[in-house]
Amino acid sequence: MFSAGQTRFPALGVRNYRLFWTGGLVTNSGRWILHITSAYVIFRITGSATWVGITGFANFVPMLLLNPVSGHLSDTRDRRRLLLVTNTCAALASLLMALAWLAGMRSPWGWVLLFFIRGCVAGIQLPVWQAFVAECVPRDLLRNAITLNSTQFNAARTIGPAIGGVLIGTLGPGWALAAAAGFTVPVLACLSAIDPSALHRAGTGDARETPDNGVRAVYTGYRESIRYVLDSPGIRTAILTITLITTITIPLVQQVVVFAEEVFEVSPFWFGILASAQGIGAVLVAPFVAGELGRVRPSRLQFYAVMGYVAGVTGLGLAPAYWVGFLALAFLGAVHLASASNLNSVVQLQVDDAVRGRVMAIYLMGVLGTTPFANLLMGWLISVFGARPVVVSGGGLLFLAGLFLAGTGRLRHLDAA
Repeated sequence: MFSAGQTRFPALGVRNYRLFWTGGLVTNSGRWILHITSAYVIFRITGSATWVGITGFANFVPMLLLNPVSGHLSDTRDRRRLLLVTNTCAALASLLMALAWLAGMRSPWGWVLLFFIRGCVAGIQLPVWQAFVAECVPRDLLRNAITLNSTQFNAARTIGPAIGGVLIGTLGPGWALAAAAGFTVPVLACLSAIDPSALHRAGTGDARETPDNGVRAVYTGYRESIRYVLDSPGIRTAILTITLITTITIPLVQQVVVFAEEVFEVSPFWFGILASAQGIGAVLVAPFVAGELGRVRPSRLQFYAVMGYVAGVTGLGLAPAYWVGFLALAFLGAVHLASASNLNSVVQLQVDDAVRGRVMAIYLMGVLGTTPFANLLMGWLISVFGARPVVVSGGGLLFLAGLFLAGTGRLRHLDAA
């Protein structure tokens, strides 16, 4: 039995959170299997970084389109039940991809459609997932739970790509996609085992059972949430910061397959290991992030994190050999865990419970809103100029972003109680 006073990770002493965290670790590993297999499939079919960018667009643009709906559902419906539905749909979408590959479908546009369908499921699920963390633990354990949630996600980033690389190299992409579907089952079991009466919900459960789900209610609530964010300097700064960071770094992850195939010229197995590097780096620093970094002012931590992103991205672009690129990505993963945990904690601790789901949806819009277009742009730029100069230029842009955030004093808003 875990004890909040005897462990660095007291949130794991809460049974509901422990179930949610464990199921999420397995399921997100499957999500990363799907992620690297999708990039591998489209690159093998087309041999084009541009098509990899189109794939990223199809994966992420549904999250942008469905953002108002997902936030509204998160605040008006039972989040645990929503997660049961969305994870079931995710498993079915992954299974459909596996059957499509095994049936011989090699049309790039057909695969883009499948990626779009899977993106629609993720567009509903992700804001609900983030908001549900706050239901699983009391408020005094929320920061620890957020750090553990980020650690779980990055541990999955370690496990999933490594398994995906082995499956692609031995059994082929079809079986890797089938495995991604199977990895969704544990979270369904864990969500079913959660005790609803022990969840920490604001208000009564009845309000979630009889919501106003009209189109007007969705968009009225969304506009109010935008005004709430604009009136909250800390939350507003966190969203601006994460937007500047992810516009560069998420498309970079999508293009790791190009580094593996064209720059380092390694096998599918080593591609999987390279794709897992960020997760490995994050897991290695997780105890430090959960402990010592929790005592650093959020503004100072975030500035150091942005400069760390600069070093990691530039290091990958200049890497003379595979293992140097691996170390650069591992460092990038360590920095990302510190940054993501920091910004997520700022938002979750400053937001009112009544608008948590919608504000987390807007926060995730910052995480993913520019990603579809950045994927397209980065894919095209790499096709024209090559991977190295484009990635190094991305590091330069991150450096300018860090100077802008610090020089304008915006980062100080992160320190608000």
